[in-house]
Amino acid sequence: MALACPSCEEAAAEYVGMADDGRNEMRCTACGHHWLLGAKPVSPRAVAAKPARASTARSPRSSGARTTSAPRSPGGTTRPPAAAPGPPPVVVRFPTLDDVPAEHLQRLAALKAAWPRQRPRPDPYAADFRRLHELMFSRAGLPHTEPGQLKDFVTSDVLALSGNTTSFAREWRRLGDRDASQRFRGVVEYLLRGESGEDEDGAGRDDPPLEDRFTELAEQRSPYAMGGVRETVLMHVLAVARPERFLPLLSVDSGSGGEGKRDIARTVLGVEIPAVDRTRHTVGRVACGSNDLLVDALGAGFTDLDDAAAFLLWAHAQG
Repeated sequence: MALACPSCEEAAAEYVGMADDGRNEMRCTACGHHWLLGAKPVSPRAVAAKPARASTARSPRSSGARTTSAPRSPGGTTRPPAAAPGPPPVVVRFPTLDDVPAEHLQRLAALKAAWPRQRPRPDPYAADFRRLHELMFSRAGLPHTEPGQLKDFVTSDVLALSGNTTSFAREWRRLGDRDASQRFRGVVEYLLRGESGEDEDGAGRDDPPLEDRFTELAEQRSPYAMGGVRETVLMHVLAVARPERFLPLLSVDSGSGGEGKRDIARTVLGVEIPAVDRTRHTVGRVACGSNDLLVDALGAGFTDLDDAAAFLLWAHAQG
């Protein structure tokens, strides 16, 4: 039986890997929350034995060459030698297009050449869905969007899957249509335009960058955050409102939201997306960075990013 997520309480935990301190890194496939499982190891320094007091008895003098004794503290004890500095921490750099091996680029080109024969028929509802929600999420349209339209966007499987929306539905019921829709409008507005609302392509000069706003909302640290609105829902908003940049691939890790960008990048590009942490590789930076890497690697030759996402899923399935 899967472990319960400490954030959304869904029994949807999956093993990601081993953290630097030896604990297991887990991820919730329902809400995207990451945490470390197990007790934190005790630092060896905390349990190291104290150095023994040196003997005060003098040793006989040697007739040979004088030896240099260890430095003594004012109390007469021998000071332990200074510990050698450890190696600097390894900083994992986010991969770029330059890190993609040449053989993977060659294989990618061959797959792109074969794609016109493999391209599936477009979803007839996808274009209308995108146009409707682009208007809904615009600065002018968002204040007038009906509660039912906002709720249906999150739970719809058109264009992309938002994954497990149980916690979102629970929060919506708790707040009620009026307050829940107002809350979700705040999420969308802050994600797309920041507090200033000045720039459709990002945010005003005083706002944090998009990746950091994404992290604040996903980790429920922003005053605009809403329960149940995490990585996949936020990326769904970006894929609809910023179709020129964001693929409709909503999750970094594979799970209930479909194939993850981490597995796709590993299979198609031969690069490894860093694990999410709370400092350098936050959830927003990894989510947006993995998207940008895949888009950069694909280049031209696709009708739009919906077509590009379908290609990536097909290329990933080729192994």
